Amino acid sequence: MIDSMNSKFLIIPVFLFGALFVGQISDSYGHGLGSETMPPVTIVMYDGFGEEPFVVEGTLEVNSSTIYTDVDGEEKGIRQISINFFETFTYVESNEVKPIDNVTFQVNLIKSGNVIISETFQRDDGVLIMNLTPSDNEQVQVMERETFASFFGLASEQYNFEGEIFENGGLYEFEISVLTINSYDNVLTDPPYYELGISIEETTRYEINDVNYGKQELGIVTFFDQITEFDYNTETKEITFSFPFEWNQNTIDQTTVIHEEVLVPKAYGDLLVAKYVATLNGLELPESMINIDDFSANDRLVHIVVSQKELQEIFSNNKFSDNKITMTVKPENDLPLSGVTENGQFKINLWWEDELKSGQTTILYFDILDTFLKDRPVATTYDLKIFHEGKQIGGTLGMSSDSKTENNSYEFLIPEDASGIINIKFEELSDSKVANLEIPLIVDRKEAGEISSYQIPDWVKNTAGWWATNQIPDSGFVDGIEFLVKEGIIVVSDIQKDPSTPYVGIPEWLKTNAGWWAEDQIDDKTFATGIEYLIRIGLIVV
Repeated sequence: MIDSMNSKFLIIPVFLFGALFVGQISDSYGHGLGSETMPPVTIVMYDGFGEEPFVVEGTLEVNSSTIYTDVDGEEKGIRQISINFFETFTYVESNEVKPIDNVTFQVNLIKSGNVIISETFQRDDGVLIMNLTPSDNEQVQVMERETFASFFGLASEQYNFEGEIFENGGLYEFEISVLTINSYDNVLTDPPYYELGISIEETTRYEINDVNYGKQELGIVTFFDQITEFDYNTETKEITFSFPFEWNQNTIDQTTVIHEEVLVPKAYGDLLVAKYVATLNGLELPESMINIDDFSANDRLVHIVVSQKELQEIFSNNKFSDNKITMTVKPENDLPLSGVTENGQFKINLWWEDELKSGQTTILYFDILDTFLKDRPVATTYDLKIFHEGKQIGGTLGMSSDSKTENNSYEFLIPEDASGIINIKFEELSDSKVANLEIPLIVDRKEAGEISSYQIPDWVKNTAGWWATNQIPDSGFVDGIEFLVKEGIIVVSDIQKDPSTPYVGIPEWLKTNAGWWAEDQIDDKTFATGIEYLIRIGLIVV
């Protein structure tokens, strides 16, 4: 129990007053959102002298937010939880609420099935603020209180808790009972009880190595629970991730929505498609549940919001296992690519017909759409420029078409030396300095797993020869392989190592291959393909 940090209090039995909670919502539930407003409850109080009862209608609201602040020279995200119990006025049009005084909250905070906070709080203004600060403490510690201006403009306090468990976002479950109102002596005989879940965002980033775009970072923002599995297939462009979920009717009944976000770097052109498809435990989700947000500077956010209806369908059809949810997200088609200008005014769809190759003429097709007019084609000025390694290799000025049947196009010759990434830039649409968009494309595309045409340094080949003749240990050879991977000469993706498979060492056939390669009996690609295979299955760890 917490009234002050140094003392506990007792709830005194009531003789003069009694209160009854009616309007029987026996238990109220909410689940999986960053904010929950519970159904109102009616509390009838009697003074014990036969007078008319005093009726209070109370509403519980729980909100979460993340505040980033400097803690000992390190930026940390403090999870702030606000719990408000208030009386709602009948003047709905003014959105006016009245605080309920002298509220006693019993709060259990549960994370990953464990009760991490179980405390009783007395709040004069009915507002409880809990700051959950990440730290190195294995056990949650109660820290000092701080005074602040409450939601209702009254002087209030916030309670600080620290622990390593607060490093993680995901689902925080609450069990909240309202024990007293109006007076701390006014103990409710049938206190309102609530079970609810608050989702706090957690972002996890994963580095991938694409044969065309090099190292990129994909990310998952979860609002439900921690991501436990992640995979990216560079061939199919499919992103797969999983997180815990208790498949039972009670959990589904409490889950309003599940909200996840996929972060796609805008430097990774292959995933900047106009549409995605997504599945949850194999069930294809409706298009309406997948939304693209291009309004941040560096990343595209792909929102996936799954309704209770879809969860119920999966549960009813037994399409679940292992108490987890597995989601997949992938492009519906390779083209068109799309993006939104910096000011959010225009959306551009971009595509072409034949594979882009250096030394060949190609035609780029594009539509310029107004994002505020439901993606309607618009006639507007544009400045199209094409760059390779910072040098402009093409461009044109024009006026886009507002026709739904006629596309805009630009034909240009790709220079012989323009291989790899080229950047298509649309600048100053409608003469606006902030109406700009850049989309990266690949010329002379390599297939996933294809070996780079870069020359392997002689010292790596010499190292392989020494290793093949047992002049250096395995570690010396692996150093050379690490160099090839780091420099992008060998590009490895989709590592399939099973953690339960024991390490048995580098196979002897690779040492034979290394000797042949050192003596130029096999080419670079043949040798590098063998290396890539061993890295993918986990026999070589780099």
